[in-house]
Amino acid sequence: MTPVTTPEPTPAATAVPADAVPISRILAFSALVLVAACLLSAPFALDLLPPEAAALVVPIAQFTPLLAALLVRRRPGRLRADLGLLVPSGRALVLGMLLAIAVFTVVPVLRVLASVALGSAAWSTPEEAAAILVALPLVAVLQTVLAFGEETGWRGWLHGALSPYGILATALVTAVLWALWHLPIVLALGMGPTDSIAYLGTIAAVSPLLTVLRELSGNIWPALLAHGLLNSLRVAIEQNLTTPLSGGPERWILEAASWSMWVAAAALVLWLAGRRPFVRA
Repeated sequence: MTPVTTPEPTPAATAVPADAVPISRILAFSALVLVAACLLSAPFALDLLPPEAAALVVPIAQFTPLLAALLVRRRPGRLRADLGLLVPSGRALVLGMLLAIAVFTVVPVLRVLASVALGSAAWSTPEEAAAILVALPLVAVLQTVLAFGEETGWRGWLHGALSPYGILATALVTAVLWALWHLPIVLALGMGPTDSIAYLGTIAAVSPLLTVLRELSGNIWPALLAHGLLNSLRVAIEQNLTTPLSGGPERWILEAASWSMWVAAAALVLWLAGRRPFVRA
């Protein structure tokens, strides 16, 4: 009689792949970028540099996430993949770029309309509208180039390291780290409490949308373009079309509405995509 053998149980599937980036490397990356932000902000906090020098120091700081990623990564021959530079699909890239342009144009315009409707700002006529229109594309290109160092770190290496834990965890952790990274320079430059909270809150609210663009397109390029538009088109629209009137409760209603729009945009894009990449690699 042939004995009946019971097959050995297969090990349960783990939520995190065995080849996932160790938590220790994620923590090392976080420590490196935060320490770099503190060191570059220290001369302003100690009055060794005037606030005007921030225009020179900030572009240097923007490349510290890339440097940190290069220091902690340990996969030879996969540099472009680790930094999110590879394009798995041209269609995914185009869709991501179009979404970046659409959302990072519409939300700033809606914010301006909301600020006027709430009485937090009034319409203003740009004194040199033609000059602004000419300069805006150049500024957008410059800001996009400068954002390369950030995006290869945040939405490049860090996104890839966090992705095994799910898009929600990836979005939340990246948002917190990105806001904390900006905190030292905000404090060092003496930005007021209201402006500081509004500025850091916007960064945290925008971050999930950049994470979604990265996740769905499979690369950093749409997020990079969106980052450049955030630092150029959004600023140009807000600073040249309106004049601030109130810093009272209306300001906080406006900021809360603005943050909600960014987060809602991220959720809407995910929903429209069915939580799947535009094109699977």
